[in-house]
Order: sequence, then C-alpha cells, then structure tokens
Amino acid sequence: MYKVLWFDDKPEENLVDKENALLQGIKCICFKNAETGLKELIDNYKDYQAVILDGLFYKKATDKGTPDDKAFGEVAKILGNLKAKGTIIPWFIYSGQPSFAKEKSSLLDVFSKEANASGKVFDKNNDDDFIELCNLIKIEADKNPITQARRTFPEVFIPFQNGIIDIKHEHLLLDILINYMNGDCRKKNVTVQRDLLEAILKSLNNPIPYLKNEFFDERQNGRPNLENCVKYIEDKRIFIQRVEFRTDKRIKQTIQSAFRILKESTSELSHLNDNEIVKYPFLNNTFLLLQILIWLPGFVDEHYEYYI
Repeated sequence: MYKVLWFDDKPEENLVDKENALLQGIKCICFKNAETGLKELIDNYKDYQAVILDGLFYKKATDKGTPDDKAFGEVAKILGNLKAKGTIIPWFIYSGQPSFAKEKSSLLDVFSKEANASGKVFDKNNDDDFIELCNLIKIEADKNPITQARRTFPEVFIPFQNGIIDIKHEHLLLDILINYMNGDCRKKNVTVQRDLLEAILKSLNNPIPYLKNEFFDERQNGRPNLENCVKYIEDKRIFIQRVEFRTDKRIKQTIQSAFRILKESTSELSHLNDNEIVKYPFLNNTFLLLQILIWLPGFVDEHYEYYI
C-alpha cells in the first residue's frame, strides 16, 4: 500500500478519487491547510511515498474564507528543503482551479520545475488525468529507497505496525535496509544495528513484559544491560543482588544465537573508526536482525497476546 499526503481545501469533494486511489493500492491522507499538513510531513516523512498539492488551500488551521496559492508555495518550499537534505518525496499538482489547470500561475511558474511529471497540472475535471496521476505516483514512489525497503522486506516491519516495537525506532530499520541495498558497510552503520538491537530488547520489557525491569538502567533512559538480557534469552541463570532470574519461556536456539552474535559483534566493532569497512559483520548482523524481527510477532502471539 502506497501512502500519499494530500493538501486540498475541500477534501470532502475528493471521496470518489480517494476510493479509486485505494483500489489502486494508494491510501490518501488529506489536510485542508499547510500548517497541520506540514507538521505531519516533517514528523513522519518516511511514512509517505508521495504528496499531492491542490492549487488552492489554506495556510493556517484557523484560516477561513477563500484560500489562495500562498500555501502551495510554502509546501513546495518544504519539499525542496527535504530534497536538498537527501529526502526525495515525489509530488504532483492536482487541481480543478482554472488558474492552475488551464491558465498561468506565478507560483506554478516558480515551482513547476521541482514537481514531478515535469510540473504538469493534473485536472480534477478529467478522469483520465487521475488515472495517469495514480500510475505516476506508483512509478515514482518505487524509485524511492524507503519504498523499496518496505516492499522488499514487508514482514520485518510488522513488529512496528502492531505496536510491539515503538514506531519511533522504525527509522533504524529503514537506515539498515537502505544501507544494505546500497552496499554501505561502514562501521557507523553497525552502530545503528546496535541501536535497533537495544530497541528490540526494550520492547521485550515494555510493552511486552518478558525481560525483567532489573535488566534496564533507568538512569540511562532505560538502556538495557545487553549481557543480562541475552543470558536470560539463552535460558541461563542470572543473579542481581542475590536474586535469581531465569526465563520460563522456551526460545529456539537459532534466535538465542542471533541475539548473542549481535551483542558480541556490535560490541567488538565499537572501537573502530566510523568509516572503516566491516562488510561481512554488517551483512551478517543485518540478516540476524531481520530473523529476530520475523520471529518476534509469533513469540508475542504465543505468550503475550493481550499486551498489544
């Protein structure tokens, strides 16, 4: 499913288009103004594969009356800023306003070169234009590394989608997958792998009450003690202040080994320069993390089905 952010002052008039888009695997999230829509875009840009701009919509959430094209220019600038920072989100102009669809607009002249489809204004009054727009959205979105990662490895995102792992950590997985697809095996990317390992372990304490609170340091924002966490997963006895901890859940050997290797690998490489190439440890760690992420939902369903 492709996810598209849509700026339009009259979203209620786009219900048919939204339904038709959904039939083509495109989910449209609409905003009537630039203020709230841009906040969503900036906060969650990795969730969206494209942006649709109407010619006229409101700039602020409190604006009323007749909208103008200033908000269009504001959103186009933000999309340009994201592109300059390496985040390319395809965007398209879809308007039923004569000033945009059939006549010249000063803002359109300024930003049309930045829009996809060579700045073409897709006409809301032309059914064929919407079909073409949907097709182009999918074509352009499929060129995006984030979209490629999601479509190539859909299963590994399930723990984030169903709330096992906090969605705020999903960017770590995306970074790892994009670096893997780009062949970027520098040590700094192993640090990201360690961060994702810690996020997985934290999720197995909260919301999933498997790992014990005693394994986490609240003075360091709940950072896990990796050795204690992994030993517990390995079904080994742990003593903390003379209190014994031992798991009562059976975890298969391959998953136990995956946690152990990740812990040791990311620790051993921590002293290296960030730009040093560590090809095989990075590749091995990547697939061990994917193995754990695929295993995790089944483990939760079996033992903690009421916690998510």
